[in-house]
Formats: sequence, C-alpha cells, structure tokens
Amino acid sequence: MKKLKLFFMFSLVFVIIACSNQSHDTEMANEVAMDGDMSTSKSYGGERGIEEMEMAEEAVMMDSAVSNDNRKVIYHGNFMIEVKDYQKARDEIQKKVTSVGGYIVDSYYYEQGENQPSGSMVLRLPKQEFQPMISQLVASDWKIIEQQTSGNDVTEEYVDLESRLKAKRVVEERLLSFMNDATNTENLLKISKELAQVQAEIEQMLGRKQYLNNQVEYATLSIHIQENSLATSIQSEDLNTWDRSKKLFIDTINVLIKASSSVFVFLIGLSPVIIPIAFLLFIFIYTRKKNQKLNQ
Repeated sequence: MKKLKLFFMFSLVFVIIACSNQSHDTEMANEVAMDGDMSTSKSYGGERGIEEMEMAEEAVMMDSAVSNDNRKVIYHGNFMIEVKDYQKARDEIQKKVTSVGGYIVDSYYYEQGENQPSGSMVLRLPKQEFQPMISQLVASDWKIIEQQTSGNDVTEEYVDLESRLKAKRVVEERLLSFMNDATNTENLLKISKELAQVQAEIEQMLGRKQYLNNQVEYATLSIHIQENSLATSIQSEDLNTWDRSKKLFIDTINVLIKASSSVFVFLIGLSPVIIPIAFLLFIFIYTRKKNQKLNQ
C-alpha cells in the first residue's frame, strides 16, 4: 500500500510540473507573438507608421462621409438659342447672372449677314443657381436649338488630394525638426533640399485643391445666341402704306436732283466747247434763212 501511495504522489507531482511547463510555454509564445507585432510595427516606421495608418483610416472615413453627404461635382452646360431680338436677350441674361451672384468670363459678337447678329456668352454661376438658370432658359419664349448638361464627379480626387496633403504636412514637420537638430552642414543641405521639394509639392496640391473648389462652387454655362433672320426680314417690311409712299417719293426726288445736278455739271464742264459750237450753228442758221429770203 505504501508503494501504491508513493506512486500516486509521484504521478500527481509530475502532472503539476507538466501543466506548469505548458503554461510557461504558452506565456512565452504570447510574448514572442507580441515581440513579433512590435518588430512589425518598428519595421513599418515606428510612430510614423502608426500615424500613417491613422491617416489612412481617417481618409477612408472621410471618403465615406463625402460620398454620402456632399459629393464634389463640377457642372457644365451648353445651350444654343434662337431669339427675335439679340440685344434684348443678351441684356436679360446678363441681368439675371448678375442678380444671382454670377459673372461673365467671355463674350463674343458677330454678324452672319446683313442685319443678322449672333454671339456667345460663357457664364459662371453659383452651383445652386445652375438648374434654376437652365429652367428659366427652357421656360422662356426663346427657341432652344441645342441643349447639353453634364457633371464631373471629382470627389475621389479631392479626398485623395486631402490625404496626400496631410501626409506631406507630416513629412514637412519631420524635416523641420530634423533641420533644427542637424549639426552637420552636409546633412543640413540635404534636409533643406528635401524640405524645399516637399513644400513645392504642397503648394501644387493647394493650388489644385483651390481650383477644384472653385470649379465645384461655380458651374459653367455656355450660351450661343442667334437672331432669327425671318423675324428680322419681317420687321424690316412691317411698314404701312403711307410710310412706304413717303419713302418712295423722297427716293424719286433724290434721283431727280441727282440727275439734274449731273446734267448741270456736264454742261458747265463742256461750256468751252459747247458755246463756240452753238455760236457757229446760230450764224449758219441765220445766214441760211437770210439767203432764202433774198432768193425769193
């Protein structure tokens, strides 16, 4: 019995030691895994890697928020209209654009023939006034010959631009801190060169971002205006009988005056030749009649 008790005691001690070793191995494995994660984080760049991952997550969240609430869309529109009075239509459009806070960036005028004016206007309108302006053009009594509207969604480019801009800002701050701590002239020159390049890229990104904001906030609308030639010809012929008679009378008087003036100028100009010929002709006729009387 004593031997059996000793056997059970040794077995229990062995089991306890084995469990203890297994627990210790598990803890060691967990520590190794944690060490591996730390080494991976360090190989990614330490604190900088963590910052970049946070920026990536922030960019994803921003992309989701913009896509759901506020898309960045650039609107364009092209219209060709036919009107009865070109100048009146142009003045109405210009007045409307000014009243909604827009402006004209380009204006062109020409004539396709006699009394047939045409022209074009390029307008910039606040984005909230783009559709109302189109509705007003369609509802007017002007004839719409051609109509085209389009939108260019630049949300993805805008979000990507903001993310890259933030990353460049982080690099700029690090280079500035390195420059303050640099003691070697060669290293200082290298850091200055890299800093200048990063700042130039930041300026380019800021310029692109400003351009996108302007294009999104103000829509572009191009309008080509042409006056109806048939309406012009009808207006020129829309005169009553009395006005047409007066016009014909005045034209006839002008023709007679012009013809009389031409004859008078002709006679005065040829007077040195006409007067001697007329004098000789008078003497010839007078002499001939006198001879005829004497013969009788």
